[in-house]
Amino acid sequence: MPSPKIVGRDGGRPSSMKKSAIVYWLIPANPERELFCDIIRILYKQFDAPNFDPHLTLLVAQDGEAPKKILEKIKAAPIRLGVRGVAVSDTFTKTLFVQMNPNDSLKNLVVDLDRATRSGSKTVDDPHVSLLYKELPASVKKELASTIKLPFSEVTFDSIRAVRLTLPVRNREDVESWETIATKSLSA
Repeated sequence: MPSPKIVGRDGGRPSSMKKSAIVYWLIPANPERELFCDIIRILYKQFDAPNFDPHLTLLVAQDGEAPKKILEKIKAAPIRLGVRGVAVSDTFTKTLFVQMNPNDSLKNLVVDLDRATRSGSKTVDDPHVSLLYKELPASVKKELASTIKLPFSEVTFDSIRAVRLTLPVRNREDVESWETIATKSLSA
C-alpha cells in the first residue's frame, strides 16, 4: 500500500506523511545480544550509520494504546530461534541482517500480541535481527554479509520491548528518535 501524501508547507510540494506507531520487539538474551551490539557498534562507526539495539520486530500497532498494559497480558517463555544466515536487502531497515527461522513459539507470541493490540498482524513474515541501517552499494553489502560468521546457530530472546517511533523509518534521525516505553521479561 503506498504511503499517504500530504501537501507540505513549502509551496505545495507533496511529502510523505509520517505516522507515530508502537512497535513490539523481541530482544536477544546474552551472550548473543552482546555480540549483536558489538557488530552493530563496529558497523555504525565504520559506515557512519545510526546506532540501535538489536531486536526482532514482532508487530506494529497504532500509537495511543497502553503498551505497558498490553505487555502485562502477554504470557510467554523465552523463545529460541534458529539462525538461517546473514543477508542483505535494498530496504533501509534491512541493509544487513541475520535471518531467523520462525517457529510455533514465535507465531503464538505474535498471535497473542495481535489479540492484545488489535493490530491485525497474524505472523512475522520475515523474522530477522538487523545489524546495519545504511544505503550502500550492493557489492559492499554482499561483501559484509559474506564476512560475518556467527559463532552460534540459535538465538534466545528473553524480553519484549514496546518502542514509539515514526513510520516510515528512512534515515538516522528517524532511528535516533526511537523511544522505549515499556519492557517485559519473558519467563519460563
